[in-house]
Order: sequence, then C-alpha cells, then structure tokens
Amino acid sequence: MTIPVTLDGLGFVIFAAAEGDDDGAIVNPVIPEIYEIFWAALFFFALWALMKFVLLPPLMAARSEREDKIRAAKDAADSVDADLGSATSEYDAKISAARDEANGIVATAREEADARRSEIMGAADAEIAEMRASADAELAAARASALGDMRGDVGDLATQAAGAVMGSPVDRNAAQPIIDRVLGS
Repeated sequence: MTIPVTLDGLGFVIFAAAEGDDDGAIVNPVIPEIYEIFWAALFFFALWALMKFVLLPPLMAARSEREDKIRAAKDAADSVDADLGSATSEYDAKISAARDEANGIVATAREEADARRSEIMGAADAEIAEMRASADAELAAARASALGDMRGDVGDLATQAAGAVMGSPVDRNAAQPIIDRVLGS
C-alpha cells in the first residue's frame, strides 16, 4: 500500500511504501533485518581482511621503501654536505698555508734584496771613495805641477818686470825667495 505525502509549499509528492507484516503492523524500512546484518557483517569483515592482508601490505612496503630511499638520499646529502664542509675547511687551510709560505718567500726575497742592495751600495761607495781619493791625488798632483809651472813662469815674468822697472837685469836666484813668499808657499 502506498501513502501519498506532500510537503508544504514545495509541490513534491512522496509516496511512502508501508508494508505490513502478517499482523497488519507497519514495518519500518530503515531498520534492517537480521539476515541483512549478518551479510553486511560478513562482507565488512571479508573486505577488511582483503584490505588488511592483501591490498595494504604492498602499499605499506612501497611507502616504507620510499621513506627508506628518502632517508638514504637525505643521509647522502648530509654526508656530502659534511664532506663539503671539511673540504672547504681543508681548502681554506691550504690557501692560508700557501699565503703564509708566499709571504715568507717574499719576506726572504726582500731581505736578500736589501742585503744585496746594501752590499752593492757599500761596494759602490767604496769604489766612489777610492775614485774620489784617486781624483783628489791627481788633482793635488796637477795643482802642484801647475803651481810649479806657474811659479817658474811667474818668477820669470816678475824678474823681467823688476828688471824693466829698475832698468837693470835682476838675478832670478836672488829674487826666488821673495817670489815664493809672495805666492804663499
């Protein structure tokens, strides 16, 4: 038997089926029967067993394998990062040692160059002093020679001039002490 039910203002008509059992009592279609509960429970547990023992283990294994790969990749990345850090510090240490060595070599070369320059300057100064002494000796000899030549010429000129002024010849040997005193020797 069907009973029409209208909803106010919506214009829908719902036909509700009312079944009655042998007594004529109305049976609620929402409440399941015992055999429906049995079959639902049986299929539920069968599906649960299928999922738990057949379908879920490969998924869990794949998930675990993926996590292991990710963990291994992360460990490898951490290892590479640690190796990079140690390689960087080793590189920095080598660069620092090389710079220190280069600075030492440059300092040694500077010291050697300064010593060599001092040696060369000392030798040059000694050579210049020797040349100066030699030049001074030559100059003194030239001066003495020129002064000797000049004394002779000045003596001759002075005796001739004195003879011209006095009107009689002057003896050179007698006038030589006077000439030497006047010339300052």
